[in-house]
Amino acid sequence: MISPDSIKVVAEGVGIASLKDEVAEALAPDVEYRLRDIVQEALKFMRHGRRDVLTTEDVNYALRLRNCEALYGFG
Repeated sequence: MISPDSIKVVAEGVGIASLKDEVAEALAPDVEYRLRDIVQEALKFMRHGRRDVLTTEDVNYALRLRNCEALYGFG
């Protein structure tokens, strides 16, 4: 689902100018796995809150559960 081109665009956005194609191809499945994991955890928070709409707070709780930095600017 996540293409190596997407990985290269994000890498350029954070300051990595020349990411090799092989590296982007290796990172794409790992990034997809981690995103799926975060979304699944966020959906659990949504269901436990008895809500039908996934909120940014659900994603923040899922990120905190995985010891990741929360999203800023959304609430």
